[in-house]
Amino acid sequence: MKKFQFKMDKILDLRKFQQQQAEIELGKANAEVARIQAELDSIAQNRIRTIKAFDQETDFAVQAQIQQYFFVLDQKKEKFLEEIAQAQMIADEKREIVRECMKKTKVLENLKEKQRLIWKKQVQNEEEVDQDDLASARANSAMD
Repeated sequence: MKKFQFKMDKILDLRKFQQQQAEIELGKANAEVARIQAELDSIAQNRIRTIKAFDQETDFAVQAQIQQYFFVLDQKKEKFLEEIAQAQMIADEKREIVRECMKKTKVLENLKEKQRLIWKKQVQNEEEVDQDDLASARANSAMD
């Protein structure tokens, strides 16, 4: 019996490899978004701690320094908000690339499965014909 062979296996393997690479790139993009989000979270926590310190402080000079620190935190926050917006756009692009790779891979996998089912039917038909021929040959030899 002849083994099933998909003529486009090399292309399918290439598509799977491309999909894996795209998924790796998406993972990196998502990690960058998470890193920036962690920075934003850290700024928010620093702001909360600083507000508590500001409320407890009575020295005007220290309050002025705290106000300056708020300004620095706001600048950092704005910078990171811009970065996260860009990083999310990149992640969205990478996500779309992964989707396209998955579609291309799925099309070939479906084609392979259809061809495998056709091959399986052909093999079953050939086996039935062989069994019929064998049964006929036995019947003919039994009559002789």
